[in-house]
Amino acid sequence: MKQIALFIVFMFFTSVSIADDSTIRPLQDSMSAEQFKAAGLNKLSKSELENLNAWISGQKTVVVEKIVAVEVEKPEVPKEDINSNIVGEFKGWRGNTRFTLENGQIWDQVDDSQLSVSKMMNPKVRIVYSGFSGWKLQVDGYNKWVKVKQVK
Repeated sequence: MKQIALFIVFMFFTSVSIADDSTIRPLQDSMSAEQFKAAGLNKLSKSELENLNAWISGQKTVVVEKIVAVEVEKPEVPKEDINSNIVGEFKGWRGNTRFTLENGQIWDQVDDSQLSVSKMMNPKVRIVYSGFSGWKLQVDGYNKWVKVKQVK
């Protein structure tokens, strides 16, 4: 079964405010006298102030929203436990151990944990999948796990 994930790539909100000229109040009417003076608008000539008010009333504020969904196919990860035996001699793992199993699979250690054991021949192993930490391998008779990834 293919899993599909949706990712939101862009989100912008669309809002358009278009005011008709009858609802726009001139700056001098929408500001207090102190605000008008503090903004330096009292220095404008009557003509300049009319042009500024006309320009403001003709502007439209536009913000655009666009949502784009991208489909990404994730490969299906089998989550069944794997029970097999390591082929040959086993002495533990040391941070870069490769595990060759009788079922033909090959797994590499991906963490830096260590386990030293007496020499064993063809020990049973169990590999389980954890959604939190990925694949983990455990050798029969030991309570320690090692994180692994499948090479083959």
